[in-house]
Amino acid sequence: MGFVALGAVEQDSACRIGNRISYALRSPGGIEEVTKMSDFRADLCADRVALVTGGGTGIGRGIARALGEHGARVCIASRRSDVLEAAVKELEGDGIEAMWVPCDVREPDQVEAVIEAILARWGRLDIVINNAAGNFPAAIEGLSYNGFKAVVDIDLRGTYHVTKVAFERALKEGGGHIVNITAPFERMGVAFQAHVAAAKTGVDSLTRTCAVEFGPHGVRVNALAPGAIGGTEGMERVGGGDAGEARCPLRYVGAPLDIANAVLFLCSSAAAYISGQVICVDGGAAVGMMQIPPPGSDA
Repeated sequence: MGFVALGAVEQDSACRIGNRISYALRSPGGIEEVTKMSDFRADLCADRVALVTGGGTGIGRGIARALGEHGARVCIASRRSDVLEAAVKELEGDGIEAMWVPCDVREPDQVEAVIEAILARWGRLDIVINNAAGNFPAAIEGLSYNGFKAVVDIDLRGTYHVTKVAFERALKEGGGHIVNITAPFERMGVAFQAHVAAAKTGVDSLTRTCAVEFGPHGVRVNALAPGAIGGTEGMERVGGGDAGEARCPLRYVGAPLDIANAVLFLCSSAAAYISGQVICVDGGAAVGMMQIPPPGSDA
């Protein structure tokens, strides 16, 4: 018996009430929804301003909500204005101070416009979550040059653009936190993900370099590598479901809340001495990829 974070659909509508979190309690009799208080102080991010790229859906939306519900003022940015507007309306309806700015992270001038809009409204920026990403399954022999380039441009170059502008315009003087959302591909080969693996491994390396360069300015830089996260666009595109549960030693697929909680931890004083790290949040899937049959089995 144990706690399992609810999937994305339930999480968006009923995951948090005030500073409470809804969970599914997995037991031999089935799954029962329960509610408990957040593991973090309600004012954990009070007086801080956060930017979440790709913040209109999935993991990014969950992160934006968690930061806002713990006191941060939140800006979300992506290419889809309609999605951003709906997400901000929902956040504001729950008492979170939020704004949205359309942005293609591949374009440095658009990234600069986002940072300027944040500074114009709130006068500061403390937390940057690089979550914007592109992904689709494709074998190398069928992956076009433009398809490979598009993912690298969004995931790697986009992360660089946002990180560079945010540091130069805000974090260099005031300190803060950068969390890059990457993938657990650095030390494994994953079929049909050559473009994503190349881009995300680059983000992992960029994370470490930025941690070294930005550390003297009071900026911590880390990355989170999510495993299978239910209800997200990435999960829909690359699949998972029962197979994802089977690959995970904890035997369940995660939820955006699992990633959001890791972000809250990294942006808290409890993680004050953690920088330059890539942390897998995957229920142990990355370390349990190769398994042998139990002794005495016929498998």
